[in-house]
Amino acid sequence: MNIVTATGLGIVLCTVAGVLTDRLPIGPADGLSALGFSLIAVGRMDESPLAAVVNSALAAYFAYCWWNGRDGQGGPRRRLRAGFRRFVGRRRTAPSHG
Repeated sequence: MNIVTATGLGIVLCTVAGVLTDRLPIGPADGLSALGFSLIAVGRMDESPLAAVVNSALAAYFAYCWWNGRDGQGGPRRRLRAGFRRFVGRRRTAPSHG
């Protein structure tokens, strides 16, 4: 086990412990799980291609859950869209004075 795999495994285990003890909400836990599983997939590429594919699929699943918000809050996608609405350009007339 190399350092990248160990770091990813540590992140995933800490995330599971945080969720089980109710110290970490499900939204950030999904994001941390996606990060951890991607590190595990990168670290295990040389050892076992099947394990890398499975961990990549888990990383994609947790990234999807994090982005769309599995907890009913809408995730970062909804918050970014709501924040972007304020910056949409609106047509305004030119000033009439010279």
